[in-house]
Amino acid sequence: MIYSELRSDFDILHDAGAAQGVFVMGCPACANMSLYIQNSAEDSATFVLTPTGYKAISMNEEVERLKQLFVKRGSDVGSWVGKYPLVGLCILDESAREDVRKRCQDFDTVITLCCEAGKTSIEGLLPEKKTVAGMNAKGIVNAKIKSKMKFFKYSIDKDSVNLTRFTLDS
Repeated sequence: MIYSELRSDFDILHDAGAAQGVFVMGCPACANMSLYIQNSAEDSATFVLTPTGYKAISMNEEVERLKQLFVKRGSDVGSWVGKYPLVGLCILDESAREDVRKRCQDFDTVITLCCEAGKTSIEGLLPEKKTVAGMNAKGIVNAKIKSKMKFFKYSIDKDSVNLTRFTLDS
């Protein structure tokens, strides 16, 4: 999967500029796993089963944190994280695309917590909105998934994480 890291709050706030309406959108797929690897305690849940799909725990926490930064700044703020595995921001089906359009219609800026493929997908879907990257892809990663309660709660075996960082050729 793609491994992404958060941009600084300063950079995100700066790039959002004087946006009055900000919608913070998080990807439940690779970006959620990346946040889990970086920030979560071993054996804490990365996904929990809900009636509508798997809730991305790490991503929901980060979306809420970032949302509060914009609330403190005085912006009107909305947020959304899709359910895994149905709504990776880079592979939205038509139903999800329509849902995103509706959720974002009253906001002028969208903060995407995902890799560049997800950000590009949202830019193409919402060309009239300012889209700001909340994360940047930094590499690829593979790891083992663990389950405490089969089909209900999943975590990543952090000892199995194998990260290959991208490098730039000179």
